Amino acid sequence: MTCKRLILLCSLVSLLAAVNAAGQYSHIIDVSGTSHNLSVSGGSSSVGNAVFATKETEICFFCHAPHQLLSTADKTVALPPNQQSPLWNHYLSKTASYGVYSSTSFNALGTDITDLGGAKAGSAAVSNLCLSCHDGTVGVNTLYHGQYGTGSPAMSCNGKAVAANSPCLMPDASIIGNPSTKAGLPSLADLHPINFTYNAALAAKTVDLITPTVNASGIGGARMGVPGSVAGVFLPLFQTPGGGANYKMQCATCHDPHSERNGRPMLRDTTTASALCLDCHGHA
Repeated sequence: MTCKRLILLCSLVSLLAAVNAAGQYSHIIDVSGTSHNLSVSGGSSSVGNAVFATKETEICFFCHAPHQLLSTADKTVALPPNQQSPLWNHYLSKTASYGVYSSTSFNALGTDITDLGGAKAGSAAVSNLCLSCHDGTVGVNTLYHGQYGTGSPAMSCNGKAVAANSPCLMPDASIIGNPSTKAGLPSLADLHPINFTYNAALAAKTVDLITPTVNASGIGGARMGVPGSVAGVFLPLFQTPGGGANYKMQCATCHDPHSERNGRPMLRDTTTASALCLDCHGHA
């Protein structure tokens, strides 16, 4: 093999590895076409969201801000920024309890599952970021850093006009973990368990539960999680706030907040033939 052919082959292998690794994580660029596009473009006919800003054009700003500053113009924000990664721009919920999943088989494993309620600034789990909108107690537009200091944007909120600096709450159909909702989902106790350590020790105690592995991220780092049964699918686990050795299952293990490539509600894998379930529960 000539030197040029060898260099070309190595380049192609590196490219494929990078693409495959990148495919295992969030397709961030997809967010413009998802339910999480709360900007004015989210209400376009091509996206068709029921909740969207009437003027604000930024998309990422509803969840993230490069500078976490308190917007004094926003009357709905009373506490300072929570300094929660990843550059979180959304006010956390004060809900005291979301309930804890339990069953005869799950409790027998002696897991460290804990309630996500009562999250404090700087100590929230990844799932608390999701629940800061999805428990229905905080406006989707209740942000720390209002655009250019003008506060949170005005919204078209399920067909109703909501003025700037007034909260636009999620509709019941999108609410989870709120005991007062009419959506029939009174707490997290009745749903899939989250906020527990998922490791080799747990997998060894459970029939057909896949053992998590470390997988290269493609950007110089690595993540703990479960490779899916299909190439390019990866279900990530998340460290406890502040780091630590325990990697926990969170909402974002199964849901990709930036992509709906596998349909709503923003799944990391398809539910066809229960592929998403089998990624953790029994693929070879």
